[in-house]
Amino acid sequence: MHVPSITERLDHWADVQPDALFLKDLETGDTLTYQQFRNAVHGLKHRLGDEPRTVALAQLGSSGAAVAWIAALTGGHLLIPCPPEATDDEKARLAASYQPNIAIVPNTEAARGFGGTIEQTITAEELNASLADWAEQTPDGMGPEAAGFVCLTTSGTTGTPKGVRLRADQVAWTADQIRMRHQLTQADRGLCVLPFFHINAPVVSLCTTLMAGGTVIVAPRFSRSRFWNWIEHEQITWASIVPTILAVLLQTERPAWLPGRLRFVRTASAPLPLVQLKAFEKRFGIPVIETYGLSEAAATVAANPVPPEIYKPGSVGLPLGVELRVCFPLDEAQPSLLLDVPEGEEGEICITGPSVIAQYDNGASATSFCGEWFRTGDLGRLDEDGYLFITGRMKDVINRGGEKIAPREVEEILLEHPLVKDVAVVPAPDPIYGQQAIAYIVYHENTGGGSYAGLHEHCARKLSSYKIPSKFITVKELPRTRTGKIQRHLVGMSTEVPRARNMRYGVA
Repeated sequence: MHVPSITERLDHWADVQPDALFLKDLETGDTLTYQQFRNAVHGLKHRLGDEPRTVALAQLGSSGAAVAWIAALTGGHLLIPCPPEATDDEKARLAASYQPNIAIVPNTEAARGFGGTIEQTITAEELNASLADWAEQTPDGMGPEAAGFVCLTTSGTTGTPKGVRLRADQVAWTADQIRMRHQLTQADRGLCVLPFFHINAPVVSLCTTLMAGGTVIVAPRFSRSRFWNWIEHEQITWASIVPTILAVLLQTERPAWLPGRLRFVRTASAPLPLVQLKAFEKRFGIPVIETYGLSEAAATVAANPVPPEIYKPGSVGLPLGVELRVCFPLDEAQPSLLLDVPEGEEGEICITGPSVIAQYDNGASATSFCGEWFRTGDLGRLDEDGYLFITGRMKDVINRGGEKIAPREVEEILLEHPLVKDVAVVPAPDPIYGQQAIAYIVYHENTGGGSYAGLHEHCARKLSSYKIPSKFITVKELPRTRTGKIQRHLVGMSTEVPRARNMRYGVA
């Protein structure tokens, strides 16, 4: 199956519908038609030069970040996305691994952390001014594509972050698969509120929209107070969010105008509790399309169909652009052996396909690769219809005297309790059983906390006795990554949990 390249799609839409709106930046109000976006990409490619460069990009979601992604991927460069608020130490570690030549950053001070390899700095102000000029300068097409790369790091919640290097054609492949699964067309308008230094926003929102010939509306960050206004005023038909955002939206009132043009919201990047999915659909009347993705596969490996096709709440859907198996966990004595579990049983999710990397940078975690197959480290099962259900992470499983406890299962049960807002179940040493399960509980505001006995009884009605947490500990907030994943190795380490998540998602 031939999938058009990013350059081919951009050239096609810029020729077929040059005046159609491709991108709107909600921060600045700036807009770019398909013709103007192609012009801007060409302008930045000319600025970066014909020789392959390594570009450190530290920008929030914006028209500039969008142009930088496409210019790097189609100009033969290596793009290194980085959070704008990254510390100098974090930037120095990236610089040590990739030696960036060019930094696209909020201001000149932000480039200093990358060290002495930076030859050229482009600030956000300078880039925005240049975009306005480039947009009106029409080149003779974009020229032949020089395929570039993007290198991201895994979240590192269970170990040392690893480098994931993706080719432009892998990004295009996944984006086109998402386009087809979500049934996106030129009439669709997507809302992007996720950061551009992770894989989701640039692939799922930006490149998928480009493949479909639609419009993408980009915000620098999520805003609880403005989200529904954006949906209404921008005539949004679909939005890409994470479970953290969905949980925040559950604290808002239902706008009277819903559903408007909004067909669905899709979630990714972290597990979505079933109780929250059902509550969202009941309150807002909008389908929630669960998906499952990995940086190692250019964003998405499974997704539910959109209505009127069957989507299954609690499942992350059908494989998307990959072959997928559920296998017995790695046998250290036979690392090259990959065996499927019986149908319907839990095992490790393994994938292969055009979007899947063949190795990590520097050969890290070589046992994650078995021939053409990648061991994801995630646990799941397939139902009789081929829908995938995620059950947890292999490294998160708690071993209580030989009995295995999946934290996600216990968390789902606790989230059904009306007083519980958020929860993390983690292991703790036990002198008899080796490990025991501990639950850290965030209560809803103004509830005055809850009865631990009540939580124990709630679990006892729904879980086997060995799965019931031995302790329930109240905390104000749980440590999460920028995409909403619980950082289990940080849970319980301090009573002062950083509030960076709320700041990043605009809910502080």
